Amino acid sequence: MAGAVAPTLAAAAASSSTAAASSLAPNPTTRRDPLTSIAARAPFVPLTATRRLGHGYRGAPLVVASPHQARNPRLRFAAAAAAEGMAAEASTAGAASAAEAKPFAVLFVCLGNICRSPAAEAVFRNLVSKRGLDSKFQIDSAGTIGYHEGNKADSRMRAASKKRGIDVTSISRPIKPSDFRDFDLILAMDRQNYEDILNAFERWRHKEPLPDGAPNKVKLMCSYCKRHTESEVPDPYYGGPQGFEKVLDLLEDACESLLDSIVADNAKHFCMTLDMYICRQ
Repeated sequence: MAGAVAPTLAAAAASSSTAAASSLAPNPTTRRDPLTSIAARAPFVPLTATRRLGHGYRGAPLVVASPHQARNPRLRFAAAAAAEGMAAEASTAGAASAAEAKPFAVLFVCLGNICRSPAAEAVFRNLVSKRGLDSKFQIDSAGTIGYHEGNKADSRMRAASKKRGIDVTSISRPIKPSDFRDFDLILAMDRQNYEDILNAFERWRHKEPLPDGAPNKVKLMCSYCKRHTESEVPDPYYGGPQGFEKVLDLLEDACESLLDSIVADNAKHFCMTLDMYICRQ
């Protein structure tokens, strides 16, 4: 009897041991936390890891939790917050890069936009082209009144400019509210134009959102002259050929200094040093 009981007890013990081992083995039908499962198979990477390629951040932040972090709700929340913060930083860096890529916008303004400002636009555009900076600038002109809207520039101004190898091709338009948002610099031909531009800003700022610092963008054209002492570009409309030649003399002087000033003040925007710019002249 005792001999029969011993094998039975041994079998029972073996069965119990097998059952215990089975209870410790993974159950493929049991649902597991996906994050814990992934983290268990993946090597540990610090929470704050991120990709930095070239200049600025490119792509989404790389955040991988360790097994311990994956099981801890607080650490999982911290990982998510870190990812969100780095994504915001990457977005800010991208916006800054886009701002740097935006052309520098210059607007020339006179009374009717048929003599002085279209000539200034053409002179400046010609100078920018000679320096190989076309893609870096947005150049336009406008008038403080819309009387000549849709017309070509005065034929006398076009003829005088043509003799200097400059094509005046702009079509007259009046200044508009969006100009105060879209342009980095607004050049007035004379003091009256200057006052009219600022008065227009004061009227429009109460009707639609405009930058508070927009008036600081407005400058007198002759403030950039180096070889001439005139404080204003005179309106040649009622004069003879000499008046148009005088306007072009002033504009060529001012535009050359204007371009030098813009490049010097915005070297990072133009992705060049001052020495590189001088070599292009």
